[in-house]
Amino acid sequence: MLEVLGLDEQTSGVYEALITQQGWKASDIAAHLGVGQSDVREALDRLARLSLVRPSEEQPGQLRLVNPSIGLSALLARQEAELTEQHARFARTREEAARLTSQWSAAHALNGSVERLEGLDEVGRRVEELAAQAETEVLSFLPGGAQSLSALAALRQRDERCLARGVRVRAVLLHSARNDRPTREYADWLLEAGADVRVCPSVPIRLVLCDGQSAVVPIDPQDERRGAFVMAAPGVVAALSALFETVWDGAEPFGERKLQYAEVSPQEQRLLISLRSGLTDEAISRQLGVSVRTARRMLASLMEKLDARCRFEAGYEAARRGWL
Repeated sequence: MLEVLGLDEQTSGVYEALITQQGWKASDIAAHLGVGQSDVREALDRLARLSLVRPSEEQPGQLRLVNPSIGLSALLARQEAELTEQHARFARTREEAARLTSQWSAAHALNGSVERLEGLDEVGRRVEELAAQAETEVLSFLPGGAQSLSALAALRQRDERCLARGVRVRAVLLHSARNDRPTREYADWLLEAGADVRVCPSVPIRLVLCDGQSAVVPIDPQDERRGAFVMAAPGVVAALSALFETVWDGAEPFGERKLQYAEVSPQEQRLLISLRSGLTDEAISRQLGVSVRTARRMLASLMEKLDARCRFEAGYEAARRGWL
């Protein structure tokens, strides 16, 4: 019990022998404890450094025992002072940790309502945190058609936790997501778990909305590896929420395909809109979530349906027929 005061087991034994057997010499204590006399002398030196024994004035070369109530009280007071200082250092360390945390948050925030996330790992971590804090709903745009296996695993884990807490989950995917087995299985699982999933010809941007209070969008939609912004400004979040609802209203349920009575499919209509906007084949392929080769094949098929020899003529003929 005296180790906290700096006395190891052997020194404590020597100290107790000095208290109970005040006439004993070093040899007596050594025999009693079963240790060497050199060990006893080392213990006596340690006791002297702790001011528990002092040189005898009556017997030079000998040590006299200090009253334990005085010697131990002094050690206890010293230990208490060290503990007080340690608590003070701990409090200062906690304040410093809070200051560094505040600096980290400030470094990742812009104007107090926008948080900048660098890289996919940081984005994934932050989206998990926001989804874990959601109480009512989590909404998602999933562009690009087929999703990577790692992304699907993260999405499923996130959505499973949300649904278990009673949080509503809605997701919009591209039509082409039906053609990828892992993505299709993820969407089927979402439906079975109680979420709502819809598909449409084009998804404007990758987006996650939580409780209508925060929105996560990529810094660069063309290179999502750069990271994302977390938006908290009410006006921005409201605008993105309105965008989601508009796309949602125009999308069709994932589990069923609507019969198309018009002469042009929604995907072909989106292709025509992209052509009218002057987008390149690469940009069109990203909009539709297909390869550049597939986009060009779709364009060739559409031009054949319109009996057009060039893109300008295709646009003109589509407008004349009321397809745009």
